[in-house]
Amino acid sequence: MNMPQGTPQRPVGSPQAPQSTWHLIVERHETATGGGFWGTDLLGECVGTREQALAMLADRARHYVPEHPWNRKRTQLYRTVDGFMMITEGVRSRRRWTCRFLVAELLWDTGAPTP
Repeated sequence: MNMPQGTPQRPVGSPQAPQSTWHLIVERHETATGGGFWGTDLLGECVGTREQALAMLADRARHYVPEHPWNRKRTQLYRTVDGFMMITEGVRSRRRWTCRFLVAELLWDTGAPTP
């Protein structure tokens, strides 16, 4: 794997780090003029096994309240191969809002995350 030259790195997933670092991520579909886009947020971090990270993610997904729609009619949470998916219907719209939840193993990091 090619790493940027001169970038500080921490040993993630290497023999110096006996457990992996997993980030718990939510991807939200956002509506915008002319279409839409996917935005991501970090829900948390788990140092341990993938199974431990998925268990943490399941709890976060069950308690996650999406920003839209404001008035929810129905919310469905699904387990997928690599995480979870939430589909929410609004009271006033036939539209559906989608959130995907996944765990991702941190392989390298160039520094502290931006706030």
